[in-house]
Amino acid sequence: MKPCLRYSVLIIMVWVILTSCQTNLPPQIVAEVDGDPITVTEFTDELSPLVEGYHPPLSLQEQKSLEKLKETLLDQIIEKRLILHEAQKMEITVSDEELEKALDSIKGSYPEGGFEEVAKAREIPISQWKEGLRQRLLIEKVINRVSQVTSPIYETTLREYYEEYREEFVVPEQLRVRQIVVRNLEDAKRILRRLKRGEPFEELAKKYSSGPEAEEGGDLGFFGRGDMPEEFEVVFSLKVGEMSSIVQSPYGYHIFKVVARAEQAELGFAEAKDKIRERILREKEEKIFQDWLAGVRDEARIKVSRKALKGIAPSALKGKRR
Repeated sequence: MKPCLRYSVLIIMVWVILTSCQTNLPPQIVAEVDGDPITVTEFTDELSPLVEGYHPPLSLQEQKSLEKLKETLLDQIIEKRLILHEAQKMEITVSDEELEKALDSIKGSYPEGGFEEVAKAREIPISQWKEGLRQRLLIEKVINRVSQVTSPIYETTLREYYEEYREEFVVPEQLRVRQIVVRNLEDAKRILRRLKRGEPFEELAKKYSSGPEAEEGGDLGFFGRGDMPEEFEVVFSLKVGEMSSIVQSPYGYHIFKVVARAEQAELGFAEAKDKIRERILREKEEKIFQDWLAGVRDEARIKVSRKALKGIAPSALKGKRR
């Protein structure tokens, strides 16, 4: 499958859907897309994690911010519903095998047992989580199908892009880091003592680390500032060959070791060319997709209950975290 536009592209696209046909709807319905209802409960479940910082009484600015947040979220839900309807028309499906493969890939990005703990903490039934993943895969398939780029991207276009945005092809300082991550603090302390006695970091990582990179001796590869969770930023205060103390994160207890440092450097055109081609391709795909979705939206029958939308307040969301 060719690289697709990530679904995150969708959530930053704000359509003016709320100006569509508005009519009276049952009080439990906040919107309707071609006869397919979006319930207040469904909308509230989506909104709930986003408003944990809101506590009545709200200031005037907070009220305005909340109303904008609700409108933006409803736009996103309507967009998603439109694309899923189109997936049905196109007879696009996601097989059980595809779903399980995607789920295994996501689980593999967590330490052992970490995915299940996160799902449990968020009180999301696995069946509901899998349905959300299935819909995401459907959306990606639709995007792939409708955003085909047929025109070639010439070398002169690539070079012009490089010259115009040359400052974007400066690679910041990066570190190559190994880690050992375990679930228990006492285990981390015992491993740290063994490391300080001179036992090889790679061997202890292979034997004890719960991270997916354990088989490679805990090798996380090169990364720059901001590329990893904030707890990992401690490595930028270390010298090559130096180990960190124990660092706690949501994934467990980490010990890091810096094994190499790459100083800031500028990519030449030959090195940047493939990146530029991919960037231009993504921009073209996004434009094709946005135009397609605008057409779908124009043909859809969208009804919105502003009364229901306005009536959803933070106090009504208490205890509804997902």
